[in-house]
Amino acid sequence: MIHRLTIDAFAASPETAAILRQVQLDRQLGKSKLELRNGGLAAAVEHYAQTATPQVVIVEDDDPATMLERLDHLAEVCVQGTKVVVIGSVNDITLYRTLMERGISDYLLRPVSARQIIAAMEGLFADPQAAPKGRVIAFWGARGGVGSSTLAQNTAWELGRSLQESVVYVDLDLAFGTSMLAFNVEAKQTVVDALAHPERLDEVLMERCMVEYDDHLQILASPGDYRIHSAIAADTLDLMVDLAARMASVVVLDIPHLWSEWTEHLLIIADEVVVTATPDFASLRDVKSVMDGLASKRGGSPAPRLVLNRIDPSKKTQLTAKDFEDTIKIAPMLTIPSDAQAFGEAANTGQMVGEVTKSSKVGPLLSQLAVALGGKAAGSRKSGRKGLFDWLKRT
Repeated sequence: MIHRLTIDAFAASPETAAILRQVQLDRQLGKSKLELRNGGLAAAVEHYAQTATPQVVIVEDDDPATMLERLDHLAEVCVQGTKVVVIGSVNDITLYRTLMERGISDYLLRPVSARQIIAAMEGLFADPQAAPKGRVIAFWGARGGVGSSTLAQNTAWELGRSLQESVVYVDLDLAFGTSMLAFNVEAKQTVVDALAHPERLDEVLMERCMVEYDDHLQILASPGDYRIHSAIAADTLDLMVDLAARMASVVVLDIPHLWSEWTEHLLIIADEVVVTATPDFASLRDVKSVMDGLASKRGGSPAPRLVLNRIDPSKKTQLTAKDFEDTIKIAPMLTIPSDAQAFGEAANTGQMVGEVTKSSKVGPLLSQLAVALGGKAAGSRKSGRKGLFDWLKRT
């Protein structure tokens, strides 16, 4: 199965459109998303002048006299890294070589079959290093019981809903994880089974261990068994996270509140780190220690983000967001009010806050957090991007 590709296809003929509809339904692309449009290469140029490009663009064009010029225009409106497959009717080696020199990923001769198109998709990412990888977001609580797992679970669900793409939530609290309770799911195999035999760990085993919550969210649950030892080898974790990132657009890691080599390792390698704290002195101390410790180890990655949870203005003894900012020099990205009713109702029904209540102020805040962490922004023609073909020729 080809995982989590986003593909736009622009057909110029009814015959090719019919073949692309077969590709849409093929099980190998069951985890990917293919949008089919008409108009061929000319329509693609016009479309991406206003819209961000996906990972793969398939365009059909029948006029070799104007094809190269249109492809140059397409390069001007595509983001770096977009792979382009051209479907054409001219069987000419000179044209083929010219297209390859311009950075086109593949050229398919019409009439084309669904099997040829799928094989082309496989070939684009045959090298594991070239495979598209999802964003890895790690949630960690400054202290135990600050609500980090609850935020991770709700954010994972909100990400799937807002992006309309696949999300994998991984509960790494082996002894006391709450994922099966929080999502009201049963898992025959858990994250422990996935990590138990690293020599067998692949996408097939990962699929077997995960539970589907809805159309976009899959859960790699914790057994929640206190008898399980929590020591995990860093290289095994790397393999599991890498596999999950190939299978989903976003991977949410729920890391337990303990400090060990493997928890620190995940906080260093994650694309984003969210540290959850409550507004008290103990949390302030621990947030400062963690932020200072990770600052130099994350290299060029963004600094960890801080979320203050359970804010209650009626409690005069609570610290403020400004107190945290003045001490650690990082402003909280979000402050979440205390709402025992909303979180309690969600926990009791095994659902997420956004599913059980529309009136709570917490729901929109969790959605805001997901959007900020999703890392998706629409592109525009005026963004000053370099042509994708120039970039591809350098890679």
